[in-house]
Formats: sequence, structure tokens, C-alpha cells
Amino acid sequence: MGRVATFTSEQLCVAWAKQANADPKGTRQDVVADIITATGVEDTADVRKKMYNNVTQRVRQLTKDGVKFAELAGGRKGNKRDKADIAALQTLLDS
Repeated sequence: MGRVATFTSEQLCVAWAKQANADPKGTRQDVVADIITATGVEDTADVRKKMYNNVTQRVRQLTKDGVKFAELAGGRKGNKRDKADIAALQTLLDS
């Protein structure tokens, strides 16, 4: 696996805002696609995976520093679970 081009926090915020304001809202994968385009790296499955992880890590760091990211649409794995979802899952486990 080769190195993935780094992106700036500004590039991340521009891509995130674009997807958060899109109609319909974009997902984190859409943010990754925008950053791949902005950095000019080859768009491969390996690069997308690494870039997705880098975006997730950078968002976590910036959030910790006080940056508030708008909600995106949930992706295949990114849908949030609310208390009712957790309770339903626990009921399945308890039965």
C-alpha cells in the first residue's frame, strides 16, 4: 500500500460543507471523493480506504479542538443508532 496524499484541514472543511449543504446531503464517502479529486491522487479502492480513515481521524481531532461539523447523510455503515434502536437490539439478545 502506497502513501495517500495529505489534505489540508481547509480542504476537508470545504468538501464537508459542500456535502452537508447538498440536496440530498452527501455522505462521508462523498467527502472522501471530493478530497481525492482536490489532491489529485489516483482513485483506487486502497486510496479510498486510507483517505476515509484519514478523514475520520482528522474530523475527530478537529472536533476535539472545538470545530463543529454539520451532519451528513448516513452511509452504509454510518447510520446513527438511537436509544430505541439499542433497546430493540438488546431485546433481541435477551430473547
